[in-house]
Amino acid sequence: MLASIFREDVEHNGRASEGVATRRLRDLHRADALDGSGIRIRPMDDVDLGRIRELRSVVRWAADPRAFDLLRGMRDARWAVAEASDGSLAGMVGAVPLGRIGILCHLAVRDDYRKMGLGYSLSSWAVLYLRSRGAEVVRLYSTRRAERLYRSLGFEAGAPRTVYRLEEARYDGVREEADGHRVGTLSFGDLPELYGVDRWSYGADRSALIFATLRLHPGWGLIARDSTGRIQGYLVRSSAGRANRIGPFVASTPSVARLLLAGALRAGGGSPVEITVPGSSESPAHELLREFGFKGRRDRLQMELGAQGPIRRTGLEHYGTTPYLAT
Repeated sequence: MLASIFREDVEHNGRASEGVATRRLRDLHRADALDGSGIRIRPMDDVDLGRIRELRSVVRWAADPRAFDLLRGMRDARWAVAEASDGSLAGMVGAVPLGRIGILCHLAVRDDYRKMGLGYSLSSWAVLYLRSRGAEVVRLYSTRRAERLYRSLGFEAGAPRTVYRLEEARYDGVREEADGHRVGTLSFGDLPELYGVDRWSYGADRSALIFATLRLHPGWGLIARDSTGRIQGYLVRSSAGRANRIGPFVASTPSVARLLLAGALRAGGGSPVEITVPGSSESPAHELLREFGFKGRRDRLQMELGAQGPIRRTGLEHYGTTPYLAT
């Protein structure tokens, strides 16, 4: 039912009509209420944080808790919790609007509350909020266990992402300049231009995530400019325990990507490095990372609900996604 609602709106208006989709989803929520279960779905508030940590432990949540903390601080991100009659949390979900693209993330349901439609209701809540914020496409990364749920909501499968890891991140002979391109430390003064380049290339506004990451790790970003001074690539580094994570990571050509990655490995001081690559196996990122000795493993499946056709425009190639939206 949800899938037909959004397909009808997209076909009629070219994108989901905020008012129509919101009214229809509100009616759908009323119809799908978990009657008799004693569970209510409501927006998360600060008093829930302790119980969210407990929920995360119970469901053996694989997502980095620091990702949740960072996303929770974003102005437009919203979270819903499913509260049981005894006050404990039976589940939760997050929704992060990025303009045309909205991200559904951190869905978790306790095992003893499965098979009740709770995952469906929480996901529907997130879709409703993202549509109300103007998202034409809702994107998520699904485990195998949850794939059937998302398909029932109308999501369609894309390519699985690949997580690459390099245990000893050492690289000798690093150059900071090649073919007229020079790599330097990303500064806050670079951000206005970088935001524009990234939004055009990615198809959504990731500025808040980039800024939040750089605030946590100042001086950890790199930027590549050509001889005219135009941005031709950048990457953002962040810490995840013993390892460093790289993402977003974009570049105009493989040679520019090679310069940025070599600089990041040198700056990492030998710590393990992880990079999450979205998209198909045809991406040049796979060959580049294997060249540097990274070992990859297939991970979650990217799924989308909404407008058909590619969101990303011609521009910089995406060698790595932001880890906070890849959890």
